[in-house]
Amino acid sequence: MEIKRQGLELSRLEALAVDRASEIVWRDEARAWTWAEFWSKIEAATRACFEIGVESGSVVVIPGEARLESLAWLFGVARAGAVVAPLRQERMGEISVWARDCAFHWHVRGGRIEARCEGTTSAHGARLFRELKSRGQPGLLLGTGGTSGTPKLVLHDLAALLRAIPVRSGVVRRVLPLMRFDHIGGLDIAWRALAAGHILVAPPRDPTPESVAATIARHAVDVLPATPTFLNLLLLAGVARVHDLRSLRVVPHGAEPMPPSVLARLRREFPAVEFMPRFGTSETGALPVKAVGDAMHLTRGDGFEWRIVDGELCIRSPALALGYVTGTPGGFEADGWFRTGDLAKERLDGSVVVLGRRSDFINVGGEKVLPSTVEAALLSHPHVSECRIFPVASPLLGQIVGAEVVWRGPERDAVAIKRALHAAFSGSLPNCHLPAVVRPVSGIYTSANWKKIRNGK
Repeated sequence: MEIKRQGLELSRLEALAVDRASEIVWRDEARAWTWAEFWSKIEAATRACFEIGVESGSVVVIPGEARLESLAWLFGVARAGAVVAPLRQERMGEISVWARDCAFHWHVRGGRIEARCEGTTSAHGARLFRELKSRGQPGLLLGTGGTSGTPKLVLHDLAALLRAIPVRSGVVRRVLPLMRFDHIGGLDIAWRALAAGHILVAPPRDPTPESVAATIARHAVDVLPATPTFLNLLLLAGVARVHDLRSLRVVPHGAEPMPPSVLARLRREFPAVEFMPRFGTSETGALPVKAVGDAMHLTRGDGFEWRIVDGELCIRSPALALGYVTGTPGGFEADGWFRTGDLAKERLDGSVVVLGRRSDFINVGGEKVLPSTVEAALLSHPHVSECRIFPVASPLLGQIVGAEVVWRGPERDAVAIKRALHAAFSGSLPNCHLPAVVRPVSGIYTSANWKKIRNGK
């Protein structure tokens, strides 16, 4: 049931903390944390900001790991009216790149906030920060596009993002957030869990299929938001034969297309689990979606709209970012629409299939090849456990299709595996889609958020 149709505004979060004071909000290996304790952490973060002189509109770098302290600092800094820039430790080296277009003023380290004056804000970024300040709202600064190129800095009105998160009550679930909190997907998962009164379970510090399965079993996790790549790794590791995963009820999946063959195997392995597609971008936040078979239905309303133009999914969102600090035009349109860069098609039943990123296209002599299409085909082969499609430079065609393949067949060398793949798919894939270069590998490299890396060749 919705509570007065409110979103997760900061004032509403405080009211929820009072109403749920004794209820559990977070559980880790050490203990369970109540809402009262969580709100105390948020208030302490806010006090620290005011005491040290954090001003409205200043940029504060906070931890981006999936931890309760990260959320406490995010809300605490936001209550001080500042711009939150979550970044996990392993990405701190990016600060020097970010500083070319954005000034940073404060840094949270070891539970303390300290001055950090670094960088210069671009002229375009300064205009965005002035717009945010004129609204009197806190901000959120995120790096986006890291799996396919140089990250861009996107600036959000954090209040608008939180307003789009519906506050609901119902069955309390235990949610395991695998994505970090410096990613829009990880933040959206955490915010929605908080709004619904669910319990967030701390993910393992090294989230391998084995450690994640052990955490699910130990804490009776109900909800596991994950990428298709990670879910496939769970299948390949056979963790359901070692750990009791019967508590799982819902698995939202997104961040990359779900191969139909992987979804079919997941449903056979976990027949009691509902697999739900999710879709969103760093620039628009998450969209309201419903599952329709192996596709999804993007709903309209509450300020969300969508359309497909020239094969590209476009979105109008009440949580649309102000823009890129660098001034990169990207997909922001003057009329409030955002071109996502995702290729999609609408089915007759109104459902939408997201095919992949336009920027991922491989240009084979003028023919456009979408890696996710080839990957979905190869993954249907009984001897292909996982794969990654990437471009290889060609003096004749410009580019050709390369494939990294985790192969489980009797063939051992690359030539024999390539021959087997061509024999299996020459009738279903155009010739330009067939891998011209095949590399047998033991595993596929992914980002820290379990997405396939597209810019690594």
